[in-house]
Amino acid sequence: MAKDLKPRLCCMSKGDNGYGFHLHGEKGKNGQFIRKVEANSPAEAAGMHAGDRVVEVNGVNVEKETHHQVVQRIKAVEKETRLLVVDKETDELLRGLRLTCTEEMAHSGVSVPGQAAVKQNGTAWKQQLALNSEEPKRMSRTHSSESRKKESRSQMKELHPRLCVLIRGETGYGFNLHSEKSKPGQYIRSVDTGSPADKAGLKTQDRLIEVNGVNIEDLKHSEVVAFIKSRGDEARLLVVDQQADEYFKKLGVTPTERHVKDPLPQPITSGPPKSQTNGSSTPDSSRREIASPEIATEIKENVVHQDPFAESGLSLSPTAAEAKEKAHAKRAKKRAPQMDWNKKHEIFSNF
Repeated sequence: MAKDLKPRLCCMSKGDNGYGFHLHGEKGKNGQFIRKVEANSPAEAAGMHAGDRVVEVNGVNVEKETHHQVVQRIKAVEKETRLLVVDKETDELLRGLRLTCTEEMAHSGVSVPGQAAVKQNGTAWKQQLALNSEEPKRMSRTHSSESRKKESRSQMKELHPRLCVLIRGETGYGFNLHSEKSKPGQYIRSVDTGSPADKAGLKTQDRLIEVNGVNIEDLKHSEVVAFIKSRGDEARLLVVDQQADEYFKKLGVTPTERHVKDPLPQPITSGPPKSQTNGSSTPDSSRREIASPEIATEIKENVVHQDPFAESGLSLSPTAAEAKEKAHAKRAKKRAPQMDWNKKHEIFSNF
C-alpha cells in the first residue's frame, strides 16, 4: 500500500492517565524512540506509532539530547505537547538525502532536489535515489553542502556561553542550584516553568561560571548561594551547557561574558593547551577569579551575614555552621558512591 514518506506532527493534550506513550532510548543508538502507544490514548489519537523516532519537542530539536533532557522538555509544557516524529522508512530517506527533519516537512512533504515532493512508498524513493541524472546529483551535493554549513554555524552558536539576567519574582528566581561531592562545579538542577529563570533562558544541567561578572568556579556551594542572595532582586548568571563546557575545557579556556557574543576561541594547532581568555593565550592570573582580596572579603562577609543554615531555622555562628558543613561532608564521603543527576545526597539550594 502506498505510503507518504514524511515526518508527522503529533499534537496531544494530556488525559487522566497522561499522554499514553512510552519513550525510551537504546544504548549505542542515538535518539529517543516511542516504545509503546496505549490504545485509545491521546498519543494514539494524535497518530503516534511504536517505533517512531522523536525529532522535535514543542518546536525544539532533541536529536542530540539525553533521555532525561527530552523527558524534561515534554514535562515543561503542562497538559499538552507537540512532538515531531519519523517512522523508520522516512528516517532512512532523510538520512539518505542528508536532510534535517523539520515541521515544515510534516505539512509539505520531503522535497528531493530536482524532483517533486516525495509521495511514494519505500521502494519508489529508493529507485529515485538510484537515478543516474547528473543535474539532480549536483543539486543534491550543493544542497547538502549548504545544509552542512548551516548545521556547522548552528552548532558553533550553541557552543557559546549564555548570559541569563534574572529579576526575582514573588517566589524567588525559580531555579535549583546544586553541587555533587564527587564533581566540581555548581549546576542547575531544575528550572520552574514560567519562572524568571525559565524566561531568562536558564536550563537544567547548565554549569554556573560567573555570578554578576565574577567567576565562582573555586567557591564552595554555600559561598555561591550567599553571593547570589547578596545582590538584591537581580542576578546575572553566566552559564554553559554540557557541550559548551566540554568545548571550553578541551581548549583550556575559561568562559567569560565576552564569549557570549565574541567569536569562539579556536583549537591550538601545536603544543599543549594554555589558559586563554577571549580566544588569546593569557597567564592564569588574568582570569576573573575570586582571587581578588576585595571580592573574597565581600563574599566572606556575605557568608557571615547570610548563614546558609539559617533557612533551616537554626541560628548558628559562622564557625559552627562551617563545622557542621564539614561534618556533613565527612559523613557523605564515607557513604556516597559516584552520583548522577537523579541520586540523593547532593547539595542543592532553591532560589
